[in-house]
Amino acid sequence: MEKLFKDLKKEIYKLWEKNLDLSNFTKLPKDLIYNNLQSNYIESAKKLKTWKSNFAKTENIHDIIRRLTPYINWKQTYDEKDVGKSFLEKYGYFELFGPTGYFLTKKMSLYVIFFDTDNFYTWHNHEADELYFVLSGSAKFESVGDKSEILTPMKTRLHKSFQPHSLTTYNEKCLSLVIWRDKLESSIQVVKIK
Repeated sequence: MEKLFKDLKKEIYKLWEKNLDLSNFTKLPKDLIYNNLQSNYIESAKKLKTWKSNFAKTENIHDIIRRLTPYINWKQTYDEKDVGKSFLEKYGYFELFGPTGYFLTKKMSLYVIFFDTDNFYTWHNHEADELYFVLSGSAKFESVGDKSEILTPMKTRLHKSFQPHSLTTYNEKCLSLVIWRDKLESSIQVVKIK
């Protein structure tokens, strides 16, 4: 599996070189160290295993993640009491680059996050500046102070420090990169929006 993770890293670097939104948000470290993590194949990730992308520019990245899915250390940050059982059944993420990821660095974090159809990622915030980059599918992004929009592949959404934001999927799944460029130890807080 190490080879597939390294192939994924290579594809991410290629994407970064060609995309100003990503490269302007943060630079990718050159000194990443591979870190073998134990698999945690959660139920929600099984829906990703069978989902093939039809978007050419990110298809290679999507396909490598799809093939790696059973071997990934999938996580779910939240408790059911905070976000509901339905959300957890349709959500999962893993850290690819970062302090505890598959490639170790303390300079930034890059997560891969998956949402199944008809899911609502409740309002939340964190200290870290964050950039979402949609690889496949689509989702509606909302954040306090910004216009709501539906993002499709290659589109980005910036969330500033402590800016409350949410995400909703409808009839499509959504696979995204989530990048933190600072405050990597930030905790995520569910927030109420009036």
